Amino acid sequence: MVVKVRDAIVDGTGASLVGLYLYGSLATRDFEPDVSDIDLIAVLTVAPDEQLASQLRETHARLARGSPEWDDRIEVDYVSARGLADCLTDTATIARISPGEPLHLVEAGRDFLLDWYPARQDGVTVLGPPLRSVIPPIPEAEYREEVRRYVAGFASRFDDDASPGSQAYAILTMCRGLFAIRFGERLSKREAASRAKREFPRWADLIDRALRWRDRQWDDDQPSGSGTVAETRAFISDVKDALERS
Repeated sequence: MVVKVRDAIVDGTGASLVGLYLYGSLATRDFEPDVSDIDLIAVLTVAPDEQLASQLRETHARLARGSPEWDDRIEVDYVSARGLADCLTDTATIARISPGEPLHLVEAGRDFLLDWYPARQDGVTVLGPPLRSVIPPIPEAEYREEVRRYVAGFASRFDDDASPGSQAYAILTMCRGLFAIRFGERLSKREAASRAKREFPRWADLIDRALRWRDRQWDDDQPSGSGTVAETRAFISDVKDALERS
């Protein structure tokens, strides 16, 4: 599938494409075929505008039509080379498509260090120059601080009737965030879940359920998540408290 996505992006961006880079679970060999996303950074000569965004929407629509099993499982950040070079000091307009979000233009600030840092550490070059030549060195402490900011607002990021899949994402992201903030470790969701169960035994059952919810997130018959939102928020609160104490 990566080859199909690569070819579609090359076609959709044309001469403006500088390089294409794979990161996330495929790059770190933690990929799970039935649930994992494909995460990519497409580096462009100039910042994307609405005209390019319109072209890319059609590019991704064709991908979804041709491979419906990958619909909503491809995440791409389209960013200019200058925007990446200045990522520590300035914002940049990028085009982004991710699970649950259609392709749209967004201002990427320091919060996107959550993408740029792991990509620079583990990313794989699909096309173009080495990724470390287009993303500057990012201090680990700055990455960890952005993770801290991200997880701090998780409890308010989903509705009272959020799907089990959405709650699974929140729970497992909190597990990963815990070890990223404390130790700078970037664990897979399953690795982080296993370690979090040992640290928070009272939440072991919820974490196990989150893994099952994640595995079934694409099922058409997902049950309502309203009955577990309070429990999920309580878990998030416990992890936040643990981080504040540390």
